[in-house]
Amino acid sequence: MADARPAPSPRQLRLWVTILVAGAGISSIGDFIYLVAINVLVLERTHSVTAVAGLWAVSRVAALVVGPWAGSVTDRYPRREQLILIELCRAALLAVLPLLSNVILMYADLFLLGAATVFFQNASLPYRTALIPADKQKRVNALSSTLQFSAFITGPAIAGALMAAGHLALPLWLDAVSFLGSALSFLLLPGVAVPQTESHGSSLWRAVRDDARAVWAFLRDHATFLTLYILFALMMLLGSTADAQEVVFAQEALHLGQLGYGMMVTAAGVGFVAGSVLLSLWAHRLPTRLLVAAGAVLNAGGYLVYACAQGFWSAVTGLVILGIFGSALNVGWTTYMQRVVPVAWMGRLNNVVGPPQQVLTIVFMLLGGVVSGSFGVRALMVSMTILMTLASLVLALLVNSRSGRTQMADVDLPAGGEHVAG
Repeated sequence: MADARPAPSPRQLRLWVTILVAGAGISSIGDFIYLVAINVLVLERTHSVTAVAGLWAVSRVAALVVGPWAGSVTDRYPRREQLILIELCRAALLAVLPLLSNVILMYADLFLLGAATVFFQNASLPYRTALIPADKQKRVNALSSTLQFSAFITGPAIAGALMAAGHLALPLWLDAVSFLGSALSFLLLPGVAVPQTESHGSSLWRAVRDDARAVWAFLRDHATFLTLYILFALMMLLGSTADAQEVVFAQEALHLGQLGYGMMVTAAGVGFVAGSVLLSLWAHRLPTRLLVAAGAVLNAGGYLVYACAQGFWSAVTGLVILGIFGSALNVGWTTYMQRVVPVAWMGRLNNVVGPPQQVLTIVFMLLGGVVSGSFGVRALMVSMTILMTLASLVLALLVNSRSGRTQMADVDLPAGGEHVAG
């Protein structure tokens, strides 16, 4: 490892947190601007609904191609430098995208963007975990969550305003600037020590193979963590399957127009923001076990209320509930991951668990479309949310079992993180 430095002073730590959270917030706004703008741009350039649907497929294919080995790279080299390079690459790819008229070139650009995003996701959480002391991580996670979910509201609004003024390329260029801002934030932050690995100088294939074996050994030795991870991933999978049908659900089951649907989505965003703001104030006083268990059950309960809603206001009630407690679950689970999984293993763990999740997401979304078309969208929504609620109850019971309580108590104990490196 690189030489260790003394722990940062409180003032220095506050500066690091401000820069880190601000950079993440700016990048998140850009992400949501992109999600709106890219669909409109591709539709305007190709006049093809199929081409727009292909955008979803491109990102999934990129994750499947890069996911099985990206973590083996990000865990072996300085993460701060990787994050700076990734953000600069994403900025360049987005800046070029509006200039492309050929759909094949656009898809190639989007594939590279998707691949870069996988690398970013593998490097960002380990970097944040190593940079921020363990006793401050929960509050920093809550602050990051607040800005991320605020971007869920502001990003699409900015994109919509710019496109309404007739500027299709401007939102994407603004997103490119947001990535430059994110790169600058990492440039202002210190580096962290890079864990040494036995296969550091070996071929990529050998490193990926050795990492997979080591990760499976880690998972076998941590059965409680593996079971909780499967339950959490199942909840996310069922939730994303339901989310994919939300437009159809709003129109066919709730009989809402575009305005009503937009207000409904905004209500979910407000719930997430409200929950994150409350957590940023109180997270350090709440045990991680409570955030995970109560967050999971009440988040799933909010989904169930939403799926059973007969009108706008009951749907909004469900969305606000799932938003508030979804943010609690997100903060609690992220903190749990940071304390249970060693920083040196976070990227390579994603090598093993990421691709199967991507495949299952594709399968479930396709099956969800078939079920919705055959039995109705409400039948799909209710069935998915009932299964999600059952998974959340099992997760909460396991978290409150003897092994779960012991592990969660260990998460909340003070612990030393990695030292900042030069």
